[in-house]
Amino acid sequence: MRKQILWLAPILMAVFGFAVVPTNAQSAYGVRADVPFDFIVGNKTLPAGEIIARRLNSAEAGPMEISNLVDGQVALRMGHRMTGSEATSRGKLVFHRYGDRHYLAEIWVPGYKAIEIIKSNGERAIERELRRTKNDRRMVVTVFANID
Repeated sequence: MRKQILWLAPILMAVFGFAVVPTNAQSAYGVRADVPFDFIVGNKTLPAGEIIARRLNSAEAGPMEISNLVDGQVALRMGHRMTGSEATSRGKLVFHRYGDRHYLAEIWVPGYKAIEIIKSNGERAIERELRRTKNDRRMVVTVFANID
């Protein structure tokens, strides 16, 4: 009887140990991309280079941290999950381009729904001006990314 009890403890530990292994391998909250142009996040311009964009929590909405790894600049901006989007299998950063200015618009992290970045006052002003002049020149630029 005592030998059976001695074997029971390791068996239970093994069973419970396997039970806590996460089933979702996509646990990253961010992506890393080589962005070939300067871009604007909120009111801050980040230079071209290796960029990490990540969520600071797993909530539906919340702060996003966008970092340039070359020069260490960091921008924070609120974001929220895009309604109607499905979980993505490919990471990417989506920018709105107006002339020579690029604004970070969306972050797609594999395994999660897309995150839309809240537009800055500057981007909203450009959009209003383009609507007023009926000259919609916004382009969408996509930079593919890897899991960070």
